[in-house]
Amino acid sequence: MKIIIPKMVFPQDSSGLYSSSFSIMGVHDDTHKANLKAYGGMIMDCVNEAFMFKYVDKNLWVSPDDEISQLQMVVESEKLLNNEKLVLVLDLDKTLLHTTKRSKYLKTPEELLQPKFKDSLFPVQPWAMMTKLRPFVHTFLKEASTMFELHICTMGKRDYASKMVEFLDPEKVYFKSRVITREDLVDSEEKSLDLVPRHKRTAIILDDNQHVWKHDQSNLILVKKYLYFNPKSATSIASFSALNTDEDETTGVLATILEKLKLIHRLFFNPKSKGGLVHRDVRSILAHLRVLQGCKLIFKGIFPPSLKPENSCLWLMAEELGAICSMDDVLTAFTHVVTWAATAEVSQQAELDKSILVHPRWLHACYDACKRYPEKDFQVELKN
Repeated sequence: MKIIIPKMVFPQDSSGLYSSSFSIMGVHDDTHKANLKAYGGMIMDCVNEAFMFKYVDKNLWVSPDDEISQLQMVVESEKLLNNEKLVLVLDLDKTLLHTTKRSKYLKTPEELLQPKFKDSLFPVQPWAMMTKLRPFVHTFLKEASTMFELHICTMGKRDYASKMVEFLDPEKVYFKSRVITREDLVDSEEKSLDLVPRHKRTAIILDDNQHVWKHDQSNLILVKKYLYFNPKSATSIASFSALNTDEDETTGVLATILEKLKLIHRLFFNPKSKGGLVHRDVRSILAHLRVLQGCKLIFKGIFPPSLKPENSCLWLMAEELGAICSMDDVLTAFTHVVTWAATAEVSQQAELDKSILVHPRWLHACYDACKRYPEKDFQVELKN
């Protein structure tokens, strides 16, 4: 089967999607439209037996066999992995920003010059709307782009999404053409990683709505909704504008998620993590991160002085299970003491601290089963 490589066409080139590109193939527009059908997030050309990747870095028409599209995905995915990069798919509204049509929030040019609105509040023309960027978003995108290839996936229309991307990425360095919009979705009520031509095992999704990712839940990190403006309908949630405040730059949602993404990236590419790179899967890491979420571990008598604890397999295992690890029981409040054995004094102190003494085998068991086992099944031996 032949491969036809036409002029590059990306999702934002909506005017050319059903005209110039199809004319290149010598098919009348109306005839061609009648012979199109969706296939896995792409458009199938039934007349010429070719697919068009609507959303890739290099546009290709390929055979319906799908082997070539799979090969393209493998090549691009492996290229990213060789550069120690994963894939991050970002929602727009209420995840990275908040937009309103309510006239009461429209600002004058003078009001937009106020320091608290600098580089974060924008009028959206020609729709008479206002958009507020989530605090820390520019730093978030800058740092995340060093670890991830960034994509946008929104249910907003292309012209609106393009405007939002201008606010988020004015220098056009983060997203390039990697913006999926409502026009690209096979189902207007559902998003899918099938539209992202990369290995699913390398892709993480950030979205405030889990229900739109029906088939990709295991790749999703659910984000707390960002509500800067008051909604039209009555709600029990007070908006930031109503409270005359905003999320904190350093402790807000995006700052917290960035630290989680750094951990996932480190675990994925750490040579000491279980299994080789070819077997790593962000879905497995995300599942493990939920097992001991909220647990704060102190290690006692586990590591020899010559070993950096944070480089040990046990420490990495605990972090991958979502626990916070420390060697300092003075400055850190902790929930568990991980140790081989304990004296009566250590046991009494743990009881006073309302912490649990547990054997290292507990971490191994939790990791292998990807679930939290009762600590009582892994009790520590008491020394005389």
